[in-house]
Amino acid sequence: MTRHLPGWSWLALAALAAWPSWLWAVRRLGDGSDDPLGIIALAALGLLLWRDRSGLRAQPRLAWLALAAGLLLVAALNQSLLPPLLRGLVSVLALLLVLLGLRAPGQPWLAWLGLGFLSLPLLSSLQFFVGYPLRVITAEVSAWLLRLGPWTVERQGSALLVDGQWVMVDAPCSGIQMAWVGYFTACALAAWLRLPDQLLLRRLPLVGMLVLGGNILRNTLLVWGESGASGFPGWAHEGVGLLAFAAVCGMILRVIGRQAFIAPTQDGAAPTQDGAAPPASSTSFQGAALGALLLAMIWPLLAPGSASANVSAPHEWPVQFEGRLLRPLALSPVEQRFVADFPGQLGRFTDGQRSIVLRQVLRPTRKLHPAEDCFRAIGYRIEQTQLRKRVGAEGLQRCFVVTRDGVKLQVCDYIQDAAGQSFSDTSAWYWSALSGRSTGPWLAVTLASPLP
Repeated sequence: MTRHLPGWSWLALAALAAWPSWLWAVRRLGDGSDDPLGIIALAALGLLLWRDRSGLRAQPRLAWLALAAGLLLVAALNQSLLPPLLRGLVSVLALLLVLLGLRAPGQPWLAWLGLGFLSLPLLSSLQFFVGYPLRVITAEVSAWLLRLGPWTVERQGSALLVDGQWVMVDAPCSGIQMAWVGYFTACALAAWLRLPDQLLLRRLPLVGMLVLGGNILRNTLLVWGESGASGFPGWAHEGVGLLAFAAVCGMILRVIGRQAFIAPTQDGAAPTQDGAAPPASSTSFQGAALGALLLAMIWPLLAPGSASANVSAPHEWPVQFEGRLLRPLALSPVEQRFVADFPGQLGRFTDGQRSIVLRQVLRPTRKLHPAEDCFRAIGYRIEQTQLRKRVGAEGLQRCFVVTRDGVKLQVCDYIQDAAGQSFSDTSAWYWSALSGRSTGPWLAVTLASPLP
């Protein structure tokens, strides 16, 4: 039976076997917590596959098919142990292995793997884990550059104090989006030109240097503009960002496209056919691969769901906050789902004027999302983000305005550790907690006040 399966059907079966990863990706893109840039990478992969369709083999090479089936089966059997993003990476790698088995030998594959990685919803995770260190580097170098002028510049975490005015080096200034666009440009062009993997591997570090340098220059100009010393009009902020993106992408195109080696193509050639029928051992091997893919496809439906991870004892919430009595409020259905596997507890209160959400956190976790992400995920528009001093305490808090359906709120949030140290940035808190420089339990505070 398996000898009659066309080559493309193995790719379709592998994609179906990884359906939990695709479902997770769709939900992640739909809840507003991540930028949908991965759709562009998927479109690029589809275009490349369509271009090379005539050169695909009639049957995949068995070694690549076996590796792909094994990866998908391992991911399915360990779905409760592997984080969703890691399962997504495994699924992408498995599909690329099937494609390698269908493409002609010797074809470059590194650029395709890069596009597959970029197709996943990973920007928010990258912002959480590496965004803060990148912002600290960017802020420090920007401070050095700004000190060459007549300004007094100090850095506190990822924020800059320029002539007494706080300027945030926030998430967009980390360069994560610019890095995504830069590496997408590099991988898409390399895949289209069939750049050999060795050449692409040698040029990728230069791509990273261009992205880092372009982001530092962009951030320096934007901080200068935000400080009020430049006289920049409001529209110049977006203009500087777009010009920096365009300049970096232009240089990457030049680096990747320079003396690109165009490998002999398979376009127009008939797919590789075996004149004889597959041997019995090959047919049996394909049957085993088909069984592994089918098991990977149905196992997530049969496996029992994981138990809730939240087994902490009930937390005693304060009865007052900033000198005002607190009255408990019922959790919304969204908050109840969130707290089900949160490593800590969540309480919702009002002091008669503000809505107050308190989250007790027991350990460093990716599940402590910034308040901006939470409001964005439920349909609010975010604007006027800025840093402010906390009321009656040391430290900064992150404040912004949210609007939806005529409702306008001023929201401020921060995280405070057991020693009273506060963080206005979730990624900064995570690294401090992970390194032991901040001790828990921690209290994440979100304050929402109605605006006229």
